[in-house]
Amino acid sequence: MYNYTFHFILSLILAALFSVLFCHGYKKRLLAFFSIPFIFYILFYNYDYVLYLGGAAPIAISYFGAVYACLLFLFLASYKNFPLISDGFHDQFRISEIKTTAFFFFNFVLQAFLVLYIQVIPWAIDTFPLSNIEAVLFTLFAGTNEGAEEFVLSSFWSKACNPAIKFLSIILVCELVISIILKRQKIALRFTLWKIKAIIMGPTIKEYFNQILKISTIFLLVYCAILSFVLPGIVMSAPFKALFQQPVDSELYRNHYIHPDSIQISSENPKNLIVILLESMETNFAQYTPEINSLEKEHTNFAPGGESVSGTSWTIAGITGKLCGIPLNMPMGIGEYLGKLPTYLPGAKCLMNVLADKNYNQVYMQGSSGDFTQKRTFWTVHGNVAVHDIEYFKQAGKIPNDYHVFWGFEDRKLYRFAKEELGSLYKLNKPFALYMLTIDTHQPEGYVDSACAKEFEKVEGKLPKAIQCSSKQLYDFISWVKQQPWYENTVISVMGDHTMPMLSPKVGIPKSDSLYWTNFIINSSVQKLMKPRQYSSLDMFPTLLEAMGFELESRGIALGRSLFSDSLTMLELYGRQTLDSLLRERSVQYDKFLFGEK
Repeated sequence: MYNYTFHFILSLILAALFSVLFCHGYKKRLLAFFSIPFIFYILFYNYDYVLYLGGAAPIAISYFGAVYACLLFLFLASYKNFPLISDGFHDQFRISEIKTTAFFFFNFVLQAFLVLYIQVIPWAIDTFPLSNIEAVLFTLFAGTNEGAEEFVLSSFWSKACNPAIKFLSIILVCELVISIILKRQKIALRFTLWKIKAIIMGPTIKEYFNQILKISTIFLLVYCAILSFVLPGIVMSAPFKALFQQPVDSELYRNHYIHPDSIQISSENPKNLIVILLESMETNFAQYTPEINSLEKEHTNFAPGGESVSGTSWTIAGITGKLCGIPLNMPMGIGEYLGKLPTYLPGAKCLMNVLADKNYNQVYMQGSSGDFTQKRTFWTVHGNVAVHDIEYFKQAGKIPNDYHVFWGFEDRKLYRFAKEELGSLYKLNKPFALYMLTIDTHQPEGYVDSACAKEFEKVEGKLPKAIQCSSKQLYDFISWVKQQPWYENTVISVMGDHTMPMLSPKVGIPKSDSLYWTNFIINSSVQKLMKPRQYSSLDMFPTLLEAMGFELESRGIALGRSLFSDSLTMLELYGRQTLDSLLRERSVQYDKFLFGEK
């Protein structure tokens, strides 16, 4: 409520500014100064309905209410002073006043919009992976934003709206000060589209202000136009063009895709599986991840790390690539696809499907909503995996119904719940697979858990603190796992879900450096070849199966090739640029994954 009161006071200042500009004479300005806030208070300052609305709506109402109260007062004042039946001079003057007032409010609203736009662009770049066009297009076109509204709205208000309000207030004050100075010097600015003329004359302060407002609005328009140059880059990008392609017979799928049903997948005693997907975790963060570094040295690691090829470079796409061996492509411009898919790649067979056929109990856990980017649908369609997200834990009474930190709840709680879940799975006396996704290292700058804040207080930067905290929490969790009776019969896979180029400058990584997501396996049933590999998320599907003790007659599955074998990965076979192009194109083979067999 303090926040609303603060903005209510600011809106009263705005109302006072209007009263000074549009009311002539000491008495009228004094009357406006008291009556406008009174009208505003009676109509809009109601705590009950403010609490009912919640969110940022009350703040917006405070400013719209101030403008409305000013307009209402000016209308009443104009009606009193200039009745409908009057002489021609007053009619003309009234029309001029109305035009001037309308012009002011048009420019004011336009200027407010432009200032907000100026703040929205850097906020969007810092919050969303705009450098990753595929992720942006998927989020926009797939209609899968459920589950992130609170975080996005909170971030939008604090990092875009609040700075915009402050910036706009500063601009208005500067414009008013300049207008007063020009008025005293008896210099008026007359602005046209092509030039600014300085004329010695003495108009009212309102006319000065309108001219200054017009000039600054033009400059803001030019600046916003410059900021918008990023949009043609999206429209002309290869991923955007690929959305509207006609399907082709893909060389990549025709020659290299291995359907899981077409090969023998056998094992006498396969191990349990724990997959820990670390949000945006890269091997490039080594200076902040001493615990992860030690785990990589102690266990099977795949240097230098995985690459985020096309269709695998955001969270759900990275998960799809790692567990299904195919990219995540969402084509538009076709009759069957109308935005949000009713099912999630129903024609694809993933690791979860294979393990379901082998009678595994499977659970997926995350600290945010499973509805965001249709993760819940993905896990349900493939292997009927139980989804334990923030809604699940609220219903189970594990966290309060109104609890919300960052995207949902912090990783510290996720690890605690995972320990409980693993204990329950072990008691069922069946093989199990637990998949979990962390969130504390998510862009734009991560979340620093209070348990880590003091320990890493000397680390500079919020994101480096979040990364170092994530490394320690992972180490503590794995140390606990190693003490459990089921540890020796359980494979633990730790992977970054994808790389994130926009995070590199925030941790001192040069933009020119190649980025690799973290990847190591504990308790693998086979040993890897001792040589560096070029590989992507696509190769983890067969690699995980072999690590668990399954034998693959082809040493590969889907578009992936086991990193325990000497088979060339698609990245080694084609190279990054060609592979990205082949993965991105729309194909008849991929349409079968997308819509199922026809």
